Amino acid sequence: MGMPAGAATGASVAALGLKAYGDVLKGQGEQAGDIYRAQSLENAAARGRVAAVQTGAAESIKIASDLGNVDAIRAAAHTDPTSPTGAAVRDWHEQLGLTKKSIDVDNIIAQAQQQEADAAYLRTAGKAALQSGYLGAGVDVLSGLAKAIP
Repeated sequence: MGMPAGAATGASVAALGLKAYGDVLKGQGEQAGDIYRAQSLENAAARGRVAAVQTGAAESIKIASDLGNVDAIRAAAHTDPTSPTGAAVRDWHEQLGLTKKSIDVDNIIAQAQQQEADAAYLRTAGKAALQSGYLGAGVDVLSGLAKAIP
């Protein structure tokens, strides 16, 4: 014994509605996941920018310390403070320190910028997932209606 035609149509419409609702929920879930990952990346980028400033400050202190050591060693050796060789040694150490500082800070900033770009992508992908969910729901409804119309 089968279901009456009206009950079957009602069940089809209910199934259609649940399928459409499921598509929307799936899109919302994907968007929520993308937003969470985007926020995590934005937080990491912010921490990276702070780390870049801290690294720059720490390496500036190290450069000053290294140059102070060069000056102290030269003073202990009773060398001429205006000696071109001494100035070259001091300049060389300063240049090495500044190059290392620049590379380290630039790498941290580049990582932070990449994290920000990834976060922006995820936010866009989340919006697309939600739109896809709505579009899928619309397709479900229209195809169900097309099948129901003789």
